[in-house]
Amino acid sequence: MRGKHNIVVLMSDQQRLDTVSAYGLNDICRTPRIDGLAQRGVRFDGAFTPTAICSPARASFLTGLYPHKHGVTANGLCINDGVRTIPDYLSPAGYRCGYAGKWHVDEERGPSQMGFNGRDFMGYAFPGSSLLPGLQFGAAPHTDNPYAEYLEEQGLALPNVSQRFVGTNPGTQRQEMFALHEGPLESTIEYFVSHETNRIIDELSGGAEPFFLWANYWGPHTPCLVPEPYFSMYDPASIPEHPSYCETFDNKPYRQQLVERLWGLGDYGWEGFQQIAARYYGHCTLIDDCVGVVLDHLQQRGLADDTIVVYVSDHGDCMGAHRLIEKGEFMYDEIYRIPLVVYHPDCENPGTVNDDLVYLQELMCTLLDAGGVDVPDDLDGRSFLDATLGRDTDWDRDDVYCVFDRHFTVAQQRMVRTRTHQLTFNAADQGELYDLVQDPYQLHNVYGDPAYDGVRRDLGDRMRAHMERLHDPLLRRFRMIWSVY
Repeated sequence: MRGKHNIVVLMSDQQRLDTVSAYGLNDICRTPRIDGLAQRGVRFDGAFTPTAICSPARASFLTGLYPHKHGVTANGLCINDGVRTIPDYLSPAGYRCGYAGKWHVDEERGPSQMGFNGRDFMGYAFPGSSLLPGLQFGAAPHTDNPYAEYLEEQGLALPNVSQRFVGTNPGTQRQEMFALHEGPLESTIEYFVSHETNRIIDELSGGAEPFFLWANYWGPHTPCLVPEPYFSMYDPASIPEHPSYCETFDNKPYRQQLVERLWGLGDYGWEGFQQIAARYYGHCTLIDDCVGVVLDHLQQRGLADDTIVVYVSDHGDCMGAHRLIEKGEFMYDEIYRIPLVVYHPDCENPGTVNDDLVYLQELMCTLLDAGGVDVPDDLDGRSFLDATLGRDTDWDRDDVYCVFDRHFTVAQQRMVRTRTHQLTFNAADQGELYDLVQDPYQLHNVYGDPAYDGVRRDLGDRMRAHMERLHDPLLRRFRMIWSVY
C-alpha cells in the first residue's frame, strides 16, 4: 500500500440534504449505496455550501476560497488568473488528477486546462440538450459531446423523452422540470458519468502514484431525466406537503415573492410540486445506483481499501419549501445545508455522525491534508481530516458565513447562521432574522421584533467581523445600512 490514499470525490448537483436516506430526514427517498459509505465512514450533519449557486460553489471547492476571492460570483464567469486549484497542490505532491462529468466551473478553461486528465464539458453543457428529441434545456455542449460518443461506442440507441413537465424560469426560458427517459439505465447521462469515472480510474491507477478524481453528476438538478423504474419509483401522492409550503411571504423580502411569480410557482399547487419531487427523488436514487457502479469498480480493481471516497453536493433545492423551487435569492437551509459523507480507509469509528459546522471549500483543505500537503494559510478554511477519521474534535466554530451575489437577478445577500439563529443581510431589501429553535422552517421574520434586538446586534457584529476578515466587497454597503441600527 502506498503512503498516500487515492481520493475520489463524487459530487451531485442541487441535491437536498434530506434525499440522502442516511440522514433519516425523509422516509421516502432511498440511497442505499451512499448510506453504505456513511456506515463505513462519517456522515457530516453540519456541512454548508458557501454559496447556493452551481459555478461559484464548485469553484469554491476547487480553490478553497469564497466566490469574491476566486472570481466566480455567478454562473458563466471564470476563475481569476493566478488562483490555485486542487491539481496545483496535489500534482506536485505526486498525485495524478482526473475529472469526469459536468464541469460548470469556469466558462473558458476546461478541466484539461486546469491540470486534470479528462474530457471537457464547458459551461452548464447539459449533454442531452441537442440530442434527445423534444428536450430543450440550457446550453448544449460547445465542445465535443462525449455523451453522444459514449452512446455510439456502446451501441446504445439515442433515447427519446416523454411525459415532460415544462415550467418557465425567471429568465423567461422554458425549462423542463422532469421527463421520462425512454431507454435503459446504461443510456442515461448519470450512468455515462459513472462509466467515464471508471474509465478515468483505470487510466490513473495503472502506475505507482496515487490519484485524485473529481466526478460530477448532472442531477438531480433539473431536468430530472430518469428512466423506469426510477420515474415511477415514488408515488407523488405519498409525498407530504413541506412544512413551509404555507409561506405567505409576509414580512419577507420582496424578491422572494418575485421569484415565485416569475417561475409561476403559484400555479403548480402542491400537486405540481409532488409530481416534480417524485421524479427528483427518483433521480437521487438513480444517482445512488450510479455511485454504486463506481464503488463496485473500485472493489473489483482492488482499490476500495486504499481510496478515500467523498459524496457531496454543491447546494440544495427548495423543492416546494417556501413555495419556491431550485435556488436563488433566499438563504434557507434547504439550499445551504448539503449532504457530505466521507469514507476514509483509516476511519477509526465507522458510522460516526459529526455535527461540526464545516464548509464545502474546507473539503478541499481536508483533501490536501489527506494527501500530505500543508494547507496554505490563505485558504478560507481549515482541514477537518480528524473528523473524517471518526475522531473526537475540538472544532470551536459556532457560526457559518454564507454569501450570494446573483443568479437570474442581482440580489446580494450575506448570512450568519448559528445553531439557534440566522441573520440575513439583503443589500437592496429588508433584513431577515430567524429563531431556528422556535421557528425551524424559517417562516417568521423577527428582524424588527424588539425582543430580538440583542440577537440581531450580536449576529450583525459577527457578520461585520466575517466581512472584514474576508475583505468582502459588500462590507462598505453593510456598514452604511447597519449603522442605522
